[in-house]
Amino acid sequence: MQPSSEVRNRGGVQSIEVGMHILKTLAAAGTELSLNEISERSGIHPSKIHRYLVSFIHTGMVQKTAHGRYDLGNYVLELGVNYLSRLDPSSVALPVMEELRGETEEGIILNVWGDAGSTVIRWFQSRHPISVGIRPGATFMTTMSASGRVFLAWLPEEVTRPVVEAEMARLERENHPLRPKSLAELERIKQETREHGLARVVGHSVTGVSALAAPIFDYRGEITLTLALFGFSSSFDADWDGANAHLLKSAAERISRQSGWISP
Repeated sequence: MQPSSEVRNRGGVQSIEVGMHILKTLAAAGTELSLNEISERSGIHPSKIHRYLVSFIHTGMVQKTAHGRYDLGNYVLELGVNYLSRLDPSSVALPVMEELRGETEEGIILNVWGDAGSTVIRWFQSRHPISVGIRPGATFMTTMSASGRVFLAWLPEEVTRPVVEAEMARLERENHPLRPKSLAELERIKQETREHGLARVVGHSVTGVSALAAPIFDYRGEITLTLALFGFSSSFDADWDGANAHLLKSAAERISRQSGWISP
């Protein structure tokens, strides 16, 4: 593989770029490859590839199997884990949230699970004239908010149980008309949330305000954050298959992928 004039003119180290091309070829294959298979897929002569593979094996970037085939080495995993561990999902989410607000003009909330339940860490006010008192550190009820119900659906039950039990008792005392009236009803809400990949509330947390929320996963496939849209119930599209739902799910999936999540 000869460097193009563009590669030569922009500077850099050609051998590193060739080496990365070989590693990307192995990564894209998703399985072990023979020397000839790497050559066919990368467009590089086998003799040249072999020299790179020897060095990659010495550094742990590539491993050679007992059958003489090649795969990514253990150091690639270590490198990837180190990179992913440094990612701040909330920072990854910020540009996606800004884009989502431009697409929907609705309010947006990013929540993390805390000791008191679903906790706000970032939020954008709606472009519509709606006043909702939200600030970083504010908490939403797990059983009554869209973000809370997403955590309820994907977090282990032992994590959410203490918060849920306290809320259910409080809501019963207050006789809230929209409260889940039994654990069986709460289980149906969790199943509905998983089925749609979203949670939905209509006036449950704040009268006259509706919301949709979606989960954000990390590279281990575990929920780390929730992303929610909210607006006036009279004009907010809260349909499971509506425009807001599709845009929200797409945004949450992008943040998840940038955090290392791979869709099953």
